[in-house]
Amino acid sequence: MVIRMAFDVKYHILAESELKQRKQSNAKQLRLRRSEIERRFPEFAKLRAVMASTGAKIVAIALKGGDAESVETKLREIQQENANAATRIKELLVKAKYPADYLNTFYSCKTCRDTGVAGYSRCDCYKNIVKRLAAEGINSKSPLTLTGFESFDVELYPNVEEDECNVREIMRDNFNYCKDYADEFRLPNAGLLLSGKTGLGKTHLSLAIAGRVLSNGFNAVYGSAPDLFRRIEGEHFGREKGNTMDSLQSAELLVLDDIGAEFESGFYTSMFYNLINSRMNSGNPTVINTNMTMGELRQRYGDRITSRFLTMKILKFYGNDIRQIKRGSAQSQTRDKLK
Repeated sequence: MVIRMAFDVKYHILAESELKQRKQSNAKQLRLRRSEIERRFPEFAKLRAVMASTGAKIVAIALKGGDAESVETKLREIQQENANAATRIKELLVKAKYPADYLNTFYSCKTCRDTGVAGYSRCDCYKNIVKRLAAEGINSKSPLTLTGFESFDVELYPNVEEDECNVREIMRDNFNYCKDYADEFRLPNAGLLLSGKTGLGKTHLSLAIAGRVLSNGFNAVYGSAPDLFRRIEGEHFGREKGNTMDSLQSAELLVLDDIGAEFESGFYTSMFYNLINSRMNSGNPTVINTNMTMGELRQRYGDRITSRFLTMKILKFYGNDIRQIKRGSAQSQTRDKLK
């Protein structure tokens, strides 16, 4: 089953507005640069006037007419005068330690020159703006700013053996892997599967990954699987308006929290497979959090989806519910203050 939706028209409107603002900002910056050079070099205004008059001079020659040889000679003289002025301006800039192209028109995107159109189709820069805006629309409803790597305390995990490994050391390794993954994020990339009982820090670290990836300039989307899947179902069957599936498929990083907690249905399973498979084919990684074991995931989703999980880096989480530990610590500190 293929589920594909177009981005909501509001994101295209916002993208057009952003492109317009970029052009206005670049034009303003160019005017400021020209004003700066005019203040420093009075000669510059005269040279610009020479170049600006080129078009009018050419029109005057065409209207006046005359024999072809005479017209061609005059046009060559104007072109040479224009070239000399441009050369002199570059000489002034270079002598004053400015880049030679300091006064050239510049664009945020050289491919489309900030029009959003390249050839006969939308430029990649425009598509990326739409994707980012759609991702921001989803993330605005998530707790992306609530946690970071700095607030993850490995010392809260017990220094004991579990499944023939030291819990605290395993969790320290998990923390370091997640932090390195976020700091060195690249595309294409493999995904992560964070597995373990509730309250062990899976959501904390996946939020930290998404936040760090976003701060490094990538497009990242975070959301809980039950919420996102319900939204996609509503949009697919026309009960809601939106483009959630498109946003999840196109995000450079997708973090799906609480996989397995969603309502069990054939639609969700097919949609989930389509989402994971399309992202793997495009090289965009997915970070998945689940309270299920690999055996439970296979029983729930079948071999097709489970085989995709096995291509990811699997991090198993151990220990006790950190939220209860923090809550108990806070209550203890409150009691101490009241004594």
